[in-house]
Amino acid sequence: MTNNNILKKISIANNLKHFEIKEIFELGGFAFSSSQIKAFMAGSKNKNYVKLSDEHFEGFLNGFIIYSRGTVDEPTLLPRTVESFIIGLIESGNTDAIEEIRCLIEAVKD
Repeated sequence: MTNNNILKKISIANNLKHFEIKEIFELGGFAFSSSQIKAFMAGSKNKNYVKLSDEHFEGFLNGFIIYSRGTVDEPTLLPRTVESFIIGLIESGNTDAIEEIRCLIEAVKD
């Protein structure tokens, strides 16, 4: 399996949008344009396909760790994946889940 395929699978499994993938690469130390991200995500037979190097893929994985759990220096921040999940619950109108999360937060405070 290629780095590009693994990148696609991680993106699909975590419901990542192109702008989030771009941000993850930036957290890993690489700045790519939106068109470069799309080229990484393109199929290998697509004319715009660009092979993702091991170095860039490692940067993505390192950035994904920071994106998912927050930086080591600021562990009190809410990880972005959790934040995105909560925003998704709010947007979908899932009030039961939001209320349960609120109760859990209150229990932790006490």
